[in-house]
Amino acid sequence: MSPQAVNPNVFQLLVTGKAEIPHPAERALINVSVSSSGNKKAVVSEEVLTTARHIEALLRPLCPKDESQEAKTAAPLAHWSKTSLSSTSYVPYNHKNPDKELSRIYNASVNFDIRFRDFVALGSFGTKLSSLAHVEVQNINWILTEATLKSFKSQLRKEATQDAIQKAKDYCEVLGCTNVRPIELQEGDARDVMSSGWGSSGAAAARGGGLFGSGPGAMASMSMQSAPAARRAGPQAGEQVQAEDLSFDAQEVKMAMDVTVKFHADHAV
Repeated sequence: MSPQAVNPNVFQLLVTGKAEIPHPAERALINVSVSSSGNKKAVVSEEVLTTARHIEALLRPLCPKDESQEAKTAAPLAHWSKTSLSSTSYVPYNHKNPDKELSRIYNASVNFDIRFRDFVALGSFGTKLSSLAHVEVQNINWILTEATLKSFKSQLRKEATQDAIQKAKDYCEVLGCTNVRPIELQEGDARDVMSSGWGSSGAAAARGGGLFGSGPGAMASMSMQSAPAARRAGPQAGEQVQAEDLSFDAQEVKMAMDVTVKFHADHAV
């Protein structure tokens, strides 16, 4: 807010009004990276392609059965896509013996972008991913559909404008100004504040069990990697181990809008 005198009889205020409406996330976006490295290019590429085909096999039953709207609405997956195989190579520097060249290292990777509408299916999919080699999931982004965001735009506009009006009235009340009136309005874009994180009720236990890698900012950028600790440790004698699906709760996403309003008011006589 920046007040300034326009003329001796009019006081000007420039105020920003804000509105936020929380709503449970409707989609979970995950990026799955399949990668491998080693001295043999063919082996590295085949490891990645084999795992990628396995992931595709997990995704296909979750896709819509046909192109009808009913099938799309009922399907756990809203969308998925993958990149082509990407390959790079380099020769690492030999710190112990610089005159001796080390073997070339080959890298290969494929990335999947997957959008879930069914979070129970997401938990089951995440559990299956955790048993695959060469797989890493960096994080989950929780978002709203465009239709939901559009349906709340009118309410966001009203609440942001009401906030600006109330701010102007508050300032003028303290400053002794009257007859507050808007003369100009500039609208910002309606947006959803995307939430990043797992939102999994089993996340803490999973981290302890080794399904997820820990590190700085764990809730915002947890890694789901292969080689579960439960499998490494092995069951006790006579004990049967059954993996439970991860449970994901939709995170809250905030729809937000700002409006900037210019007001005029009369100085107190």
